[in-house]
Amino acid sequence: MFAAGVIAILALGIGASTAVFSVVDAVLLRPLQYTSADRLVKIEENTTKREMNAMFSPDFLRLRTRTDLFDNATAYVRDDVTVTGIDEPAQAIVSRASAGLFTMLGARARLGRALVEADDDPSAPNVAVLSDRFWRRVFRGDPSVVGRVILLSDELYTVAGVMPPDFEFAYSNMDLWVPIRLRPGFTSGWLEVVARMRAGISIWHVRNAMEVAAHQFEREDPKEKAGLRIKVSPWQETPTREYELTLVFILGAVGLVLMIACVNVVSLLLSRAVQRQKEMAIRASLGAGLWQVVRQLLAESFELALAGSAAGIVIAHYALQSLIQQLARLPIPLPHVQRIALDERVLLFDVTLCLTLAGIISVAPILMASKTDLQAVLRSGHASGGSRTSGRLFSVLIASESAFTFLLLVGSGLMIRSLVRLEEADHGFHPDHVLTMRVPVGSLRKLRPGGKYDTKPEQMAYYHELVERLHRVPGVKALAVVNNLPLSNVNTSLDQNGPNGRGFVAARTISPEYFSVMGTRLIAGRFFSEADQKESPGVAIINERLARELFPDRNAVGDKLPGEGSGDGAMVVGVVQNTPQMSYETPPNGEIYLPYTQFIFGAFLSSIVVRTSGDPLALAGALKRAIWTVDANQPIVKIETLNDVIADAIWRPRFSAWIFSVLGGLALLLTSAGVYGVVAYTTALRTREVGIRVAMGATPRDVIGVVLRGAMIPLVAGLAVSLAVAFMLSRLLASVLYEISGTDPVAYLSSSALILAIGAVASARPALRAATGDPMQTLRAE
Repeated sequence: MFAAGVIAILALGIGASTAVFSVVDAVLLRPLQYTSADRLVKIEENTTKREMNAMFSPDFLRLRTRTDLFDNATAYVRDDVTVTGIDEPAQAIVSRASAGLFTMLGARARLGRALVEADDDPSAPNVAVLSDRFWRRVFRGDPSVVGRVILLSDELYTVAGVMPPDFEFAYSNMDLWVPIRLRPGFTSGWLEVVARMRAGISIWHVRNAMEVAAHQFEREDPKEKAGLRIKVSPWQETPTREYELTLVFILGAVGLVLMIACVNVVSLLLSRAVQRQKEMAIRASLGAGLWQVVRQLLAESFELALAGSAAGIVIAHYALQSLIQQLARLPIPLPHVQRIALDERVLLFDVTLCLTLAGIISVAPILMASKTDLQAVLRSGHASGGSRTSGRLFSVLIASESAFTFLLLVGSGLMIRSLVRLEEADHGFHPDHVLTMRVPVGSLRKLRPGGKYDTKPEQMAYYHELVERLHRVPGVKALAVVNNLPLSNVNTSLDQNGPNGRGFVAARTISPEYFSVMGTRLIAGRFFSEADQKESPGVAIINERLARELFPDRNAVGDKLPGEGSGDGAMVVGVVQNTPQMSYETPPNGEIYLPYTQFIFGAFLSSIVVRTSGDPLALAGALKRAIWTVDANQPIVKIETLNDVIADAIWRPRFSAWIFSVLGGLALLLTSAGVYGVVAYTTALRTREVGIRVAMGATPRDVIGVVLRGAMIPLVAGLAVSLAVAFMLSRLLASVLYEISGTDPVAYLSSSALILAIGAVASARPALRAATGDPMQTLRAE
């Protein structure tokens, strides 16, 4: 039973740690699999006028000729296209890339071929390379897909190949790659640039050369390129800082669980060492030296750690399956998730962890063996279990368990309270009975060659007809069009004059019923109406934040937006409450709403929002059929309720709260078992002392008090130490919390109370057993 308990505890700790490490390793730590990955660099431009973190296309065309610096310099840009010529019209994310990108990366297709240099020739046939995921989803893994013709935004492309599952350069959700076909004279657009430095060229040399080039470009165009900086940095493929911090926090949390498991195992081994003092004394009397005793204890610890590690691999396998399922449900995919596996790197981590734990759990028994008075043990005929050394060690172990568990519970409590605060806050939406769907037309980067929906009047006419047709569907209470939904991870903006000069302001183009469908409150003025047409005076609605910025001392309604062009100069007819834009977790910025009948932009991302009288999803089929009566080739993308949109937007705090709660529950289980085991064992060792106390007149209450104090004082000491550590770590947590402090007293007090309650409950049974025992029987045994 002893060995089984130790192995089970180690298996839980090692299994959880191995599963989480495999995720962190695949997403954050594993080196890139590209050719000469250490020489890949990303090149970006920024000016005092724009923070684009990209490169202006003419500048790239000039810099890619620098063969003294680069073996290759390639560009790519993300685009969204409609895909037809398949079973059902769809939308796809495409990378328009220099055809030499695949050669530079050393990437090979699993079927057919990747893009090659000849594909960049404008006279070459249009070709597309599919991602493995898109191939399986749309073409059901058909191996004969190479050579098939598809339409991307009404333009014919031939499928040239399919990439392997582990290729996801730059974007983990890319569907296709097509040639960008840059040429001299191409003077518009911003590109993302990756280059491979020549062998022997340092990144510092490239940075100095780019600084010289930036000064040259600025002299040539001082107005547009004032303060130009060309940034060169090593190529990386990692999540954003928020996602990276989440993974790091989870790894830290599972590390605390592993420490709690270690403390439990050390407690068990220490108790066993106390029981084996007589055995060790006899070995020593027969001539065994200290090193022989230490070698025996180390061997036993390594055997237990090895067995725990083997069982931990099994637990890690099933834990990893559950974790991958949770990650697959996330709306924003992490990079390289498909590489998560219990491979040789993870197994090496497991072996290292096994050896480290074996050494750690051996320390306490070895210390006990080295400090035991062997002559006293032999004279007394039993283990000196009540020694001060063992008592202090047990107290330190209880304190350590409470400290580690407190840190984990505080993190879990803060995550849960942050999530509750996030879900209960008034964000300006009433999501019940609202269905959303995207009906994109055209491409953001390239016009459709047939002229369909290319012009703004054609787009306005199309969406007007769509709205009219959908209003006739039974069950539709209200319906509106918006160029892109809030919280959709896509934002559009306008160059707008403001109090601090000209800059970008978030903007949406909408139909009149948009605010009614979404449930956004009107603060002042009016909503748009059908009278706000192209030939009517320009009108706009702004949110509270922008109203305060542009018109701080007066009512914004009736005033005009400053400046000329785009939305500038439009009459403000209403002010609405602030609503989230890209994320719930960041405060909303100023925002402008324009009627789509007057000004339409970002039309490719246009979405329909429908308020229904019944179940929104039950109406999806009828709405799709109505849309296809207007245009049979219209892709309909991402049909979901507004509640689902909101849930997707807060996936990170939901995922963090879930996994911290699971780990917190495991920590509590281990801690309660550890406290119970230590208190039960130390109480058993103090049976003689308790018997004497009772014989001298101590009451059962006195005995219970002595036992509980022995357990609760170390618990409180551990809480005090971990409280100080938690305060120091609170700043790190602040970046992932929503409207809650990292030192929130409710989380700290509830975690402390829970640990003390668990400690009291775990100590109660040993205390009652000691108080109700027969002292005379104990004394006669002595």
